[in-house]
Amino acid sequence: MRDNRPKIIKWLMRVNLTCAMLSGVALLLMMAVGAIDVIGTNLDFVGIPSQPVPAAFEFMETMMVISVFLAVSLGQARRAQIRVEVLINMLPYGLSRLGDFIRHAMSLVFFGLIAWYGWASALGAFDVGEYAPGIINFPVWPARLVLAFGATLMTVQCLIDTLGVLFRRLDVERYQTAAAKPRVD
Repeated sequence: MRDNRPKIIKWLMRVNLTCAMLSGVALLLMMAVGAIDVIGTNLDFVGIPSQPVPAAFEFMETMMVISVFLAVSLGQARRAQIRVEVLINMLPYGLSRLGDFIRHAMSLVFFGLIAWYGWASALGAFDVGEYAPGIINFPVWPARLVLAFGATLMTVQCLIDTLGVLFRRLDVERYQTAAAKPRVD
């Protein structure tokens, strides 16, 4: 079967999948560090001196930002976000498309603002080398850069979704429903 999706949609989906995989790695690292921290803190129950992992809290904060902001765009592309369709399904086709346009346009503006201010904050934090003070001075600027990048990626996805309401060729849902239909042999 020939894949006739526009190149921008193919490229964006590849970037979304790669970022989502990195998000999964961040979750795995969070689980590992969290488990090591809990075990290390409670070793005195078995007679071994216990000590928490230094900067575990700051590491968890950073990984949380990475796991959320790198995966949100794939969720949008796959239409996996929470959406109440009780009223939308009862609307005529034209009003339903208008509702989709408004929803995607509002998401575009919202994530565009997050990306705009995220980049300003990230570049400022990078310039000064911002870090969270503690036993280990943990750098904060990488999480801010990931937040800005993830919000930018989501902005691009929302732009494609908004244009997809106007131009059928860019409608991501059109390609998903075609791929998701069961084969009848």
